[in-house]
Amino acid sequence: MSVKLKKIKIAVAGNPNVGKSTLFNVITGTNQHVGNYPGVTVERKEGKVNFKGYELTITDLPGIYSMNAFSPEEIVSRNFIAGEKPDVIINIVDASNLEKNLYLTLQILEMKVPVVLFLNMTDKAEKKGFEIDPQKLASEIETAVVPGIAREREGIKDLLEKCIEIFENKPETANVPYSEKVSKYIKDIRAILASENADLGEDWRAVRFIEGSDIDRKSLSESTLEKVDAVIRELASSTGHKIHSMIMVQERYALIKNVVRKSSSTLKGTTDPVSEKIDKIVLHPVFSMPLFLLTLFILFQIVFMIGEPLEEFLTSFFDSLGGFVGSLWTDGSDSIIRGLLVEGIIGGVGGVLVFAPYIFLVFIAISFLEDSGYLARVAVIMDKWMSKIGLSGKSFMPMILGFGCTVPAVMGARIIENKFERLATIMVTPFMSCGARLPVYLLLISAFIPLRFQALTLLAIYLTGVVVAIVLAKLLRLTVFKGEENPLIVELPSYSKPSIRSIWVLTWSRGKHFLEKAGTLILFASIVLWVLNTFPRADYEKSEDFSRQEIAMMRAENSFSGRIGKSLEPAFEIMGGDWKIASSFLASLAAKELFISQISILFAMDADEAEEEEGSHLLQQKFKESYSFATAIAIILFILLAAPCIATFAAVKIETNSWFWPTVQYAGMTAIAYIAAIIGYLIFS
Repeated sequence: MSVKLKKIKIAVAGNPNVGKSTLFNVITGTNQHVGNYPGVTVERKEGKVNFKGYELTITDLPGIYSMNAFSPEEIVSRNFIAGEKPDVIINIVDASNLEKNLYLTLQILEMKVPVVLFLNMTDKAEKKGFEIDPQKLASEIETAVVPGIAREREGIKDLLEKCIEIFENKPETANVPYSEKVSKYIKDIRAILASENADLGEDWRAVRFIEGSDIDRKSLSESTLEKVDAVIRELASSTGHKIHSMIMVQERYALIKNVVRKSSSTLKGTTDPVSEKIDKIVLHPVFSMPLFLLTLFILFQIVFMIGEPLEEFLTSFFDSLGGFVGSLWTDGSDSIIRGLLVEGIIGGVGGVLVFAPYIFLVFIAISFLEDSGYLARVAVIMDKWMSKIGLSGKSFMPMILGFGCTVPAVMGARIIENKFERLATIMVTPFMSCGARLPVYLLLISAFIPLRFQALTLLAIYLTGVVVAIVLAKLLRLTVFKGEENPLIVELPSYSKPSIRSIWVLTWSRGKHFLEKAGTLILFASIVLWVLNTFPRADYEKSEDFSRQEIAMMRAENSFSGRIGKSLEPAFEIMGGDWKIASSFLASLAAKELFISQISILFAMDADEAEEEEGSHLLQQKFKESYSFATAIAIILFILLAAPCIATFAAVKIETNSWFWPTVQYAGMTAIAYIAAIIGYLIFS
């Protein structure tokens, strides 16, 4: 007979870059679920673990600097604590930066919730010369304190035991001792709020009104708001503050300085000498950019160096699997089931999984840079340039990832806290030319451009995508996403040795997400494309009047895909295209690589032959015979700027938690690509 476990709901809260995600991953391992909070794009991580007869449900709240509820992340954290009422809050702080981290701690304590403070990175604090007495700190803030090092799993057992102790004993919550004058006005505001809505009669809500948060204002009458504002004006006048939101800032830091003074001491310098020395080079006004570009170059070199043999292995595996399944039928079999299994299902799944090594390697690289402390510096380095187009330095990394694959690039935008910047970044990132487009570029460049200009042409194509992304990002920030432009606020943690466990957990959670969501949709799209290219099945082989290639051409033209291409032909004739180009563009909307496969089929060639280096010359010749240089330019522009693949559509839907934005992106990019292709054709005709 199984014993029923007691359930404890725990939330982990803290500033960015204090080891919050590391702590969460160490406690929950891979037993976690990732999603979005209802109605917002903020990521929600939840995991469960059994510990000493208890089932602990751990929720990793977004990394924030305050509870003022100005950003989506702050709103989510505040609403979770106030609405879902977790049994215990683990407030993780960086012991080496205690004074700054305690600001959020006081805001959490104001909410009268059970809290245990996890004093993380105590080793770094010691290296920086700080000695913190956990018992004195606990006494000063009237809250349990557990020291430890999350990445080394030190203090984790004590932390969970303390959570259970708090859950069972339910000690009184801490009292934040603000000055007598401020406390009086907080009490007056609380009474006014409670007179209209009893649920708002709490000190922390009154404090948020003083700080300028407008979340609760929407639920109050004008007369109540006037009374509250009158009290706030009186408070500001009595304290001499022209900006009333600064009242609580001053109150908190006065308390924090007193707490830090009583509970810690400085043995030697107050900075990390090693991190300072590294930053003199990494953040140097001249050398920072070349060093960053070198880092990216090394990163991508490693990714492709390791990824290529893995891709070749997976390609060989799926080819062998397809060959084995195909051999179950007799040679020349035209079985529908055989075609579905070999071309549709195995080909579809294989087309996704052969790129999985690159995806996982990129995530490993990002996790490594993040865990080492360098990724925070990248945001600072690029902020100067990105701010000119209305984005912050944090937008740069996802856009760079877009040159590899758009799916992880879109997912990488999660590191951007500002909602409007995040959405703008997600919307323009697909203009970064992903690797799937490269085969099309190489085919057309080789067919129409002399050898000495081919590299320059390829560079121009990539730069065109970058320019379009920059222009559209600026337009979006001036119009649709013109909201607040927050300055870049990023904690620069000390450099540290990345934890292998943390890197693995981060990589697996992100990579698994890609495989589950993107892979299934690509598979579906591949099967649909196979159906469109296969049916209706006209039986031309009974006739001896046609060659194999002519039969293949007639079948392709008679298929659903061919008929759709014929119906769309007038729209593409204006750019020098025909029904074959129209049908191939349609296929490329599922995955850009499918353009070559589709055009090969329509030219009655073997698709595999067209993609081999030796066989590609035949396809190049066909292109040159059938289309002009201006049409090639139009095709390149369409492929470069057209709507992203189905997997990207799914990723955008997941990241925005909406069908609206991926639909707008798909339609908008397709329209931009179509117009650009026509203009390009007319210019070069």
